[in-house]
Amino acid sequence: VLLVIGQGAVLEGAAPRLSQIVPRGAQRGTEVEVTLRGERLDDVQQLMVYEPGIEVLELAATNDKELKCKFKIETGCVLGTKHIRVRTATGMSDLRTFRVGALPEITETEPNSEFATPQAVPMNVVVNGTIGNEDVDYFVVEAKKGDRITAEVEAIRLGDSMFDAFVAILNSARFELSTSDDAALVYQDGIASIIAPEDGNYIVQVRESSYGGGNHYRCHIGTFPRPRAIIPAGGQPGTALQVAFHGDVAGTFSKDIQVPADIPWEYAVLAEDERGISPSGLPFRISDLPNVIEQEPNNDVAAATAASAPAAFNGLIGEPSDIDYFKFEAKKGQVLDIRMYGRQLRSELDSVMTVHNANGGGIASNDDTGGPDSYIRFNPPADGQYLVSVRDHLNRGGSSYHYRVELTPVVPKLELSINEFDRYQEPKLVVPQGNRFAMLVAATRRDFGGPLEFLG
Repeated sequence: VLLVIGQGAVLEGAAPRLSQIVPRGAQRGTEVEVTLRGERLDDVQQLMVYEPGIEVLELAATNDKELKCKFKIETGCVLGTKHIRVRTATGMSDLRTFRVGALPEITETEPNSEFATPQAVPMNVVVNGTIGNEDVDYFVVEAKKGDRITAEVEAIRLGDSMFDAFVAILNSARFELSTSDDAALVYQDGIASIIAPEDGNYIVQVRESSYGGGNHYRCHIGTFPRPRAIIPAGGQPGTALQVAFHGDVAGTFSKDIQVPADIPWEYAVLAEDERGISPSGLPFRISDLPNVIEQEPNNDVAAATAASAPAAFNGLIGEPSDIDYFKFEAKKGQVLDIRMYGRQLRSELDSVMTVHNANGGGIASNDDTGGPDSYIRFNPPADGQYLVSVRDHLNRGGSSYHYRVELTPVVPKLELSINEFDRYQEPKLVVPQGNRFAMLVAATRRDFGGPLEFLG
């Protein structure tokens, strides 16, 4: 049999394609009807939710391009992103996200594109909206003097499109009180926060940063806390720990937390007070290293915070031109990996890290390694005292410039990865039960050599 395919013909695969989930999120402790859109969905068999806390009560295909389902979201469901796939009789869909929040959900209602005609919304809600080309959405809330007002947008974090959101809080005279394009904590999403200077109405503005067309967004508007930094930014598994939250417009506050005993792939701490809970968490490292927290003033060699190695040094570049020093003892031949966790923890800090001798002379320094964070492999030339200093590359500083420096012995590591099948697309392996699938695995050896043997 000879099959001839004309030039330009397209052969569609049998695997399902999931392109959209609406709504883009829901409040925990509720049941919500959800629509999933895509292609080749009519033979659906399962909706796979990778994180606990969401039960699929109903699931049915309307046609080959749409599914209708009902979610039951547990009251204790962890806030944040959940990952979803559709499994059909012919394959597995790509991954899409669904956000779980703490506040009641409402829908943006047009017309609300003029400052003079904003949509009135109550405090402490999540607005689900969309932005078109050159579109601007306005919302008005009522507040009392001294109230905290925060607007946090989820746009690019939804994963629908390159929606670079801008958010602002304005007073009734149209003066901007707080604006945000990109906040490091929330990637390219924005956070605007104020303490209301007087009783009255306040306007929240949401748009695409360059007035281009966006897509779906979720805007959390309320009195909840929204700190930008946590210190320490890590802890030992299974331990109780007090952390300090920095960067909230109402001031710094502390909270006792319990660090999970089982180390998850990623972990974040949610800030909570009597006025609410933050919509998203602050990334938090879990490791066996003891914490050392900077003791100000530690801006020069003589005032360096005393520490030891191995350990984790935690601190805050609290103002422009700030520099923090830590001192520790090391022995000749005691090779250490000194790794900065700043931007990896969604800090604003673009670090420069330097190792000094006891007199402050520089031995090794690094700005960026594989990203904005610094890394130094340090082989002490002699027994004695050494120092590590941390500053921002542009000598900036503030309440969102927190960091964690981990000093660890060098240990062998093996990193395994799967090559991309399609550029910029996640590798996806669908292996029917009882079958096999051949794939190429890339193995990267760190500080060891020799052949590898895979058992399984």
